[in-house]
Amino acid sequence: MQPGAQIAVTPPPPPRQRPTGITILALLNFIGGGLAILLGIVFIAAGPIMAQIESGLPPIFSVLVGALGIGFLIAGLIGLVVGWGLWTGKGWAWWLTVILEALGLLSGLAGIAMGDPTSLIGLLIAALILWYMFKPHVKDFFGVKVSFST
Repeated sequence: MQPGAQIAVTPPPPPRQRPTGITILALLNFIGGGLAILLGIVFIAAGPIMAQIESGLPPIFSVLVGALGIGFLIAGLIGLVVGWGLWTGKGWAWWLTVILEALGLLSGLAGIAMGDPTSLIGLLIAALILWYMFKPHVKDFFGVKVSFST
């Protein structure tokens, strides 16, 4: 460096502001994930206990209840990880949320087609979340550059 040369200092970029809706979705994922983990623990513990209390149950019952508990544990862990990804603005969390809500739309449509009017609620929630995830400030928070404009 030459004497008298100046160094340009660039200030750090301002921290990204998490959108309120993303905060809500992340908190719902944390709550749902935590409850699923608790339910998984209860199911894993309850299987053998129920088999001992009620001797008339087939032995496979405790295995099935335990397997269901493991499923709840896995779903709960996924919920916590997705909640963290949404909270911290990870791009993969945006994509995973969009994919899961698109599947929720399909599930709602299938339920309605089979005559279940309550599926309309799930369909509307999935559609609302998808609409929100594609808002420009939400995509900016996650650093997502996807667009469907022509």
